[in-house]
Amino acid sequence: MPQPIKKRKRGSAIDAKAARNQIKKLEADLSDKTNLNNIVTILEFTHDEDAQTAHAAIHALHRVFTKLLMNGDLKKPKTQDTSPKAKVSLWLREQYIEYLNHVRSLISNEEPGLQVPALNILMSLLRTESEFAFMESNQYSFPNSFYGLLVDAIIRNPNFSRPLFAAFVDKYVNVYDDLRHYFYKDAAEIMEAELKKTEKQTPTKKKLKGPSTDEQAIMAQNVFSILDAIKSMPTEESEIDEFWTQNPEGEKEDKDGDNEGEFGEDDDNLEDVIGGGLSGDEGEEETTRKLTKKERKAKHPLLQLKVHKRSFSLCWIAMLKLPLTEEIYKKTLLVLHKRVLPHMAEPKMLMDFLTDSYNQGGSISLLALNGLFTLITEHNLDYPDFYQKLYNLLDRDILHVKYRSRFFRLLDIFLASAYLPAGLIASFIKRLARLSLTAPPAASVIVIPFIYNLLQRHPICMKLIHTNSAVGEREDPFVYEEKSPYECKALESSLWEMDTLAEHYYANVSTLAKIFKEQFRKPKYNMEDFLDHTYATFFKNEMDRKRKKEPAMGIDKPTTCTWSI
Repeated sequence: MPQPIKKRKRGSAIDAKAARNQIKKLEADLSDKTNLNNIVTILEFTHDEDAQTAHAAIHALHRVFTKLLMNGDLKKPKTQDTSPKAKVSLWLREQYIEYLNHVRSLISNEEPGLQVPALNILMSLLRTESEFAFMESNQYSFPNSFYGLLVDAIIRNPNFSRPLFAAFVDKYVNVYDDLRHYFYKDAAEIMEAELKKTEKQTPTKKKLKGPSTDEQAIMAQNVFSILDAIKSMPTEESEIDEFWTQNPEGEKEDKDGDNEGEFGEDDDNLEDVIGGGLSGDEGEEETTRKLTKKERKAKHPLLQLKVHKRSFSLCWIAMLKLPLTEEIYKKTLLVLHKRVLPHMAEPKMLMDFLTDSYNQGGSISLLALNGLFTLITEHNLDYPDFYQKLYNLLDRDILHVKYRSRFFRLLDIFLASAYLPAGLIASFIKRLARLSLTAPPAASVIVIPFIYNLLQRHPICMKLIHTNSAVGEREDPFVYEEKSPYECKALESSLWEMDTLAEHYYANVSTLAKIFKEQFRKPKYNMEDFLDHTYATFFKNEMDRKRKKEPAMGIDKPTTCTWSI
């Protein structure tokens, strides 16, 4: 058993420059296999407290082990082989594994100058191992036991620096299809294992709203940041054409002329073909089983879009099972309908998550509407009492949140059908009108044209502006506190709120509200002209507006100064 390597102190007798020179000499001497013990000495330098010395040492060993890998010196000998050559190979493999473990530990180092080189070295060795396996078997092989441990180190990293994040996402997983697929696959497996471990430790405790452990909090944050940054998910199989390791289509033909690189679509065999999980030993070589005739004639799974969709789905679902912070929860709902649901193998798998989010109320319900709408319209989700829940979302807060424009766009779609009951439409009109009385001007200029469009679309609700049965809140039969839109007596009321808004202090609001006193000749308003208004846009419009004459002042402008100092 090799002795544990001691960490070299910065204050040692050998200064940094001399240490780097010694590393170069030790590496050069390794051209002679009688000096293989130099590997142990260089390994000691990888633990040096001086970052430059450690940097030089890990790069030197990277070059050494790359050459040994391609020469086959790290290939695991057969169990019964006890020859001196086999013993040397076993020893070299032990040094290689120890080196890999140390380089992986640098991923969580506080110094980004060591994190990024460590990542680049590990990715380079991943490619080298794949190339060697291809040379040995003439068949595509992805060293997933190697890559899975790297993914584990990254998503558990408490020091996930910006340079490391940029290198891993922009240089690797967002570019290469195989790295992205295996990241999804391995990250899903790691998160599921973490959740099972937590459940075993606390079987009687309920899942908390926030992160139950610091490790899960770190994992959720790191995984979401990577998932959110990956924007290269393919939509067609022809887009799957970039590979960090060997291209599965570029494999050699065997003696019988069959292409050993093509595989079947049977999901039961995918794990054997495209690389197993993370349960194997790191030192074990990737094994490749003999392919059936059917598999040789079919397309390799890594080139199939459904395989990428499946790994994508598993990763997102596993991430959503983690206890998420409110910030990640909201960010997830923001991107779910555009960047997650279209790539899911089965979008209905997110049905429970979205309905639970919609039932929470407040801004969470508001953000869940987009995803829920996608499931309802495109995947036949049946949500009972949907309109009652939507009606209850209309409260005073809804007109003040920053997602206000998003909500009204969806509300316009939900109320567009001419087959909705008049009583339901009237209840939405009345509730919006009542809320507009206490809304900021930017929200009022949305509500007024929105109500106008609803009246145009549903003429039976015109009675709300053709009756004087209610001229104020006291006489109004409309029950604002009623939770059911069918029981609030909206059709028995009138839109006296619009008459009140016609006297609004802000001229744009009052002018808009007066449209209800005129004939309904305008087909409808384009809501996009009103949805993005804020106090800032109002102020800018007022400042940029050309005035025919200067506004009147409350006092006369003084002609002379009567004050002196």
